[in-house]
Amino acid sequence: MQIKLTYFNIQGPAEPTRLALVIAGLPFEDVRVDRDAMLAMRASGQLSPEGCAGFQVPLLEVDGKVLLQSGAQATYCAKLGGLYPTDPWLAAKCDEVTQFIMQDIRERLIAPSMRAPDEETKVAMRKALQETTLPEKFAILEKLLAASGHLVGDTLTIADLHLYVLCNWIGMGTLDGITKDVILQFPNVTALVKKINEIELVKAWNAEKNPKLPWC
Repeated sequence: MQIKLTYFNIQGPAEPTRLALVIAGLPFEDVRVDRDAMLAMRASGQLSPEGCAGFQVPLLEVDGKVLLQSGAQATYCAKLGGLYPTDPWLAAKCDEVTQFIMQDIRERLIAPSMRAPDEETKVAMRKALQETTLPEKFAILEKLLAASGHLVGDTLTIADLHLYVLCNWIGMGTLDGITKDVILQFPNVTALVKKINEIELVKAWNAEKNPKLPWC
């Protein structure tokens, strides 16, 4: 099987897919592009399956077949690597918490602050995230982790990797006005990040690709 993943030279929504492949020991071509290259790919039709417009990276290619949308890519690669539950109920719970992380936290809470119309508004939005809204969401994840140290079942799943990537995004200080303290106040969440950091394959991957990690 030939796997190729194309995305910008950041972690972003492609990183759970990368980590799923890394942890499973599945070789893949890790292609990093800039915005101009992405726009050229879009213009050439590489990001427009079946005539659809408006897609962008990450782009996953498996034996020449194209899969777009980061959530679908991560789930597919998690299934390949045994990081997605085979039990239908646990699979649904995995999807549930993954969507909570990707949609409720990343897209509905954090992303709007990145599109703030001015600095004053941005500062106010980030202050609310740091002090109120993010702690409320992380408190939910903290409770889910209490039983086994994992979000779903008692083994590592793609849901854990989505949380790991979210925590790294915040913990590395990428978002002005949001500090790692919003994570460190939750011991179960922090413990999961540290546990994944210590996976040897992840440790080697981060040393090569993400030299700013670990942050805790």
